[in-house]
Amino acid sequence: MLDDIKNLRIHIKPSDVIADIDEMADGSEPLSRCRYFIEPYGPFMINECCEANYFTGNRVPYHEHTSGYETFLIDGGAVEVMSYSKKAVARKGDIVHIPPYSPHSIHVIEDGTIWRAFHQGLRLTQGMIDERRIRDMYPDIFNAPTFRQDIMSRQHSSVWYDYLSPECVDVPASDMGMIRLFDASLAKYSIGGAELRLKVARTETGGAKEVWQLMLKRGYTLKILPNNMHPLLFDVFSGAAELKLDGLPAIQATARDLLHIPNFLAGSITTLEDTVLLDCGCQGFLTRMMDEMQAYKVREPAKLNDRDFILALMKKYEYYIEFKTMSTD
Repeated sequence: MLDDIKNLRIHIKPSDVIADIDEMADGSEPLSRCRYFIEPYGPFMINECCEANYFTGNRVPYHEHTSGYETFLIDGGAVEVMSYSKKAVARKGDIVHIPPYSPHSIHVIEDGTIWRAFHQGLRLTQGMIDERRIRDMYPDIFNAPTFRQDIMSRQHSSVWYDYLSPECVDVPASDMGMIRLFDASLAKYSIGGAELRLKVARTETGGAKEVWQLMLKRGYTLKILPNNMHPLLFDVFSGAAELKLDGLPAIQATARDLLHIPNFLAGSITTLEDTVLLDCGCQGFLTRMMDEMQAYKVREPAKLNDRDFILALMKKYEYYIEFKTMSTD
């Protein structure tokens, strides 16, 4: 059993890819190199993870998806996001979240832009792999007028390109609903010295998950309880952390690494310096739990010092990451 655990891809560095693909905007010239890290899984097909490295002038054409959700982390550089006749700039640390039926286009405005994607319900990267295979082996099929639309539909991403881009006006990034600025949040909580920022709500993912930004000081420890119900996925945006899981050697992760932790493995994450973690696949109901804890803080604050009560609350909301102290600040 221990050998099976050792073979899992828990610590994923930017070079640890399962595929390296040239991404094409129009089916001809490469737009970027796309690195594929994690295949989608579960009933909601979550946590499909890849990233693209862009250069100034690259443009993703105006389109929309009729299914699936896209959450992008700007991990370097800057992009201009266009949607609904508006355009604004997203920079390093910002998140762009795009639900289905949201037309959008991306224009890269800085060299070395890194566009890290967490797809849900798309299998978009697999569609790109299939597209390249057919391009290289069956060019007559690849050059058919409806090929790109057909293959994307078969891969369940249902991309629709067939309309002209609108003329867009400049607006502040805070006025673009799909851009989540680094220092902004839908909700913010302080707990045990950590700051929790809700970046993408469950209402924006079809009920599948939430996305959180965790602001942690050096030496902060998150305890992973053994009965967690779901795999965990953390993006180390900045700083460094040590992951310890039962039965495995300690792992040290630095900026841009991923920590993909299987369910039913217990352990801890301890920051080695001030660190920002992005909890990309929070399937537990952390927002509900934090709201209830805020209510107890006012009505029955003594309960927040009772660990058995806190553990029962965590079980109720299927959230099995325990902070240094669960009493809300």
